Amino acid sequence: MKLLLLLTLTIGLTASACAQTAGTPSAPEESTEAEQAVQVRIAEDGVHVVHFWAPWCGNSIAELQSGWYEVIEANADVSFTFVTIWNDGETGQATLDRYAIPASVTVLAQPDYGPSDDRSNRRRTFLGHTLTWTPTTWIFRNNGTLAYAFNYGEVSPAMLQQAINDAHASWEHD
Repeated sequence: MKLLLLLTLTIGLTASACAQTAGTPSAPEESTEAEQAVQVRIAEDGVHVVHFWAPWCGNSIAELQSGWYEVIEANADVSFTFVTIWNDGETGQATLDRYAIPASVTVLAQPDYGPSDDRSNRRRTFLGHTLTWTPTTWIFRNNGTLAYAFNYGEVSPAMLQQAINDAHASWEHD
């Protein structure tokens, strides 16, 4: 019985050690500069769009080509923050410029634990929310309340505009 208990503990400790070497920190991580900046932004009154993208991602480029700049320009009362993920800490600003993303957009880069090409180095959370796909779009309202989370794939300009409109609307409940 003691041998079985010892074997179980040994396997458990080994598995734990292996998981930690896969780019995942062993302790709760502190927030990054990008997370801190977004947290400050979404704590303000109003509607805030936080968009996670990467310049190498075909779906991210398709969104930019579809006319996101028009939605941004049509919603001057909404803050837009583009957080570049899984891109070795680079913002990809040249790509955003190519697709006419206005200068009013805040552009941040979320660093990884190491080279982004190694998927085990990629950060998988942001502000405590799971982040597993690019592009991902979150819309916040009422001082940091997450109103919409499009976590898997492209958001068309029409869908984005509708979500912004809904986030502006009163959400009264009895």
